[in-house]
Amino acid sequence: MFQRVSATRAQWGSVLFLATVTLTGCLISIPTAAVADEIPSVVATVQGQSISAEELTSALHGELMRLEIQRYQVLKEKLDELIAERILSLEAAQRGVSVLQLIQDEIVSKVPAVTLEQVKAFYEANKNRIQQPLEKVTEQIAAYLRQQEQEQRRQALLKELRTHYPVTVALRAPKIEVASDGKPSLGTDDAPVTIVEFSDFQCPFCRQMQPTLKRLMAEYEGKVKLVFHDFPLRNIHPQAQKAAEAAQCAAEQKKFWPYHDKLFAAASLQIDDLKKYAQELELHVEQFTACLDSNKYAGGIDADMQAGQNAGVNATPTFFINGYPLSGAVAYERFKELVDAALEQAQSAQRTN
Repeated sequence: MFQRVSATRAQWGSVLFLATVTLTGCLISIPTAAVADEIPSVVATVQGQSISAEELTSALHGELMRLEIQRYQVLKEKLDELIAERILSLEAAQRGVSVLQLIQDEIVSKVPAVTLEQVKAFYEANKNRIQQPLEKVTEQIAAYLRQQEQEQRRQALLKELRTHYPVTVALRAPKIEVASDGKPSLGTDDAPVTIVEFSDFQCPFCRQMQPTLKRLMAEYEGKVKLVFHDFPLRNIHPQAQKAAEAAQCAAEQKKFWPYHDKLFAAASLQIDDLKKYAQELELHVEQFTACLDSNKYAGGIDADMQAGQNAGVNATPTFFINGYPLSGAVAYERFKELVDAALEQAQSAQRTN
C-alpha cells in the first residue's frame, strides 16, 4: 500500500523534518484532561457538600470541547485513509491488478524525476534551518520532494476515482454555536453560511488567511457572512491586544474593516503606528486616541477570548463554518470545500423544511 508518510522523513532525521514542517496557526498552551464517557452525577463530596458532574464539566467546558474536536479530527483522518484504501482496492479489482500495481501505474510512474534545480530551490528556501551543506542533503531533499509530488498525484487520482465510486460520509464534526450578535461582520444577515473567525492582528497565519477570506466573500457573495472575533494571544503577541482595541475604536467611526485591513497589512503595531493608521484612514483622530488610551474595549476583548475558549479555541486563526471548526492557515481549496459542504447542507435542510 502506498504510504503517505514515507521513510524519507525518518531516514533524514530531524534536520529535514524541522526544515519542512509548516506551522499553520499561532498557538497557546492549554491543558487537556482525559474524560470518561460516563461520569456519576455527583463526582465528589467535601464535608458533605457535593460537587456535581455538571459543575465539573462546566469548569472544563473549553478543554472538553477541544478534546471533542481533536477526537473528531483523529477519526476523520483515519476515515479518509480507509476510504482511500477502499477506493483503490475497488479500482484495482476493476482493472484486474493488485493495489500495489495500480499505485505503481497511476502514481509512482506518473511522477517525474526531481531535478537538481528543484532541490537547489528547496535548499535555498530552507538552508537556515537545514544548516548542512547541500551535497550532504541532496538525496534526502530529492526523496522528500518526490514524496510530495506522489502525494499530490495520489490525491488527484482519488478525486478522479470518487466520480466512479461515490462516497457518503456520515461522520460529522462537532457543531459549536458561537454568539455573534453585535460583532463586526461582512455579508448579509440572511446568508445560509456563516463563518465565525477568531483572529489575532499580530498572528502571521491570520494575516496569511486574509486573501483567502476576501476571495471567498467575493465568490460567494450573498451566500456567506463573515463575523470577526478578537482572540489576541497576549503571551506571544504583545502588540495584539492594543491592536484589537484600536480596531474596535475604529468601529465606533464605522471604519472597522478598513482599519482591520490596515492592521493586517502593517509592519508594526506600536501605539504610535495605530494612531497613524487612524489618521491615514481619515478617522477623527482625537476621538480615536481618547478611545484607545482609555482601554474602553479591553473588557469586550476579554469576553471574546472567553467565548473562544468556551468554544474550544486554542489557536489563531480558528474558524467555525456554520458551527463546524477549522483551525490554521488552510489552503483556499480546503476552505472552499467546507463552505460548499455547509452550503449544500443548509440548502438540503431548507428543502426538507
